[in-house]
Amino acid sequence: GGQAVTGPKQVTGEQGSSLTVSCSYKPRYKLNSKYWCRKNSRWPCLTYIIQTNGSEVTVTQDRVSIRDNHTANLFTVTLSSVTLGDAGWYSCGVKRKLRINRWHSTKVMVIPASRMRRGRGSA
Repeated sequence: GGQAVTGPKQVTGEQGSSLTVSCSYKPRYKLNSKYWCRKNSRWPCLTYIIQTNGSEVTVTQDRVSIRDNHTANLFTVTLSSVTLGDAGWYSCGVKRKLRINRWHSTKVMVIPASRMRRGRGSA
């Protein structure tokens, strides 16, 4: 029972900053490759953006990194220097050999930097 992969329905990031999406999976998928990809209404995966090799080693490509935590059954995707073009639907998923992949869809929204309040005090 339950979903094989779960995560946030929506994540909002500010243009130019970093954005993080964490997806959890069933323990049986611990050693499977985890991936993050752009999707549309018809295809769960238009373009694989980044994926792990099934280990906990962080993989980085351009502005995106992905890291799996086998103990927590959780993998985290970080997108840096977010652009307005990054907004849209994505899926975080688990690759399965010779079987259909399992995935969860997340909507990424991006707030233009100009709309954010300037001069916020640093924490």
